[in-house]
Amino acid sequence: MMLSSCVLSIGKEIISGFTNDTNSFFISSRLTNIGIYNRFILSVDDEEGDIVSCIKACLDKVDIIITTGGLGPTFDDITVSSVAKALNKELVFSRASYNRIETFYKRLYDAGKIDSPEMNDKRKKMAYIPKGAIEIENNVGAASGIYLKENGKHIFCLPGIPKEMKPMFEGFVFKTLKGFSDSCILSKTYEFRINDETILGRFIDKLKSSDMHIKSLPTGFDSKIMGVRFTAYGKDHQDCLSKIELTKNKLQQALEQYNA
Repeated sequence: MMLSSCVLSIGKEIISGFTNDTNSFFISSRLTNIGIYNRFILSVDDEEGDIVSCIKACLDKVDIIITTGGLGPTFDDITVSSVAKALNKELVFSRASYNRIETFYKRLYDAGKIDSPEMNDKRKKMAYIPKGAIEIENNVGAASGIYLKENGKHIFCLPGIPKEMKPMFEGFVFKTLKGFSDSCILSKTYEFRINDETILGRFIDKLKSSDMHIKSLPTGFDSKIMGVRFTAYGKDHQDCLSKIELTKNKLQQALEQYNA
């Protein structure tokens, strides 16, 4: 069975349009590469109620939730506590996380980049994780990511800063999910001699199915050529490729008969 997912970007800077959300594009494309169907990309404010509601809603619809943002030391970094609340889990102190955070700030202090290595309340805050969570090591920043498995669902919380998020995703999340996925998603684009999407759409409607998504890619009426993207869902690469080739050939034959 194909696994499904949701990417949840958390932060006022995202929903306000101050920051371009490149994380969701990166994560969803990588999920597609290993045959996981990403059903949703959502953005939410740094509000506990909204985050909790989104987590609960997604748990009813997908197998995997990946959040980005809100893991840091400031007042609006509430992702971890909100996830804990959504799952009815208490936050517990992680000595391993505390020690790593302490080492991180001491290294910055020794390098002359900060004024104090003291483990103040804001820094200690990042050492609390939901009970039962696995920490995802952050080799760039201070806050660890977390991984929770709950009732067959998988929840990953990653930082919002891309240079921290990407290595954590590749080093832990991608490898973990690749081991769970037994499906394939494959897309290929071909060009056809037609420039009217309304005509092309009639043939596409007859060929689409639950395991084949077909999308026309118009460039305007000045061109006599239109691209068509075929996305197949199957058990492996060869299965998907065979479905695409079969469907592509059927569309080609239909268009040749129409133009004859």
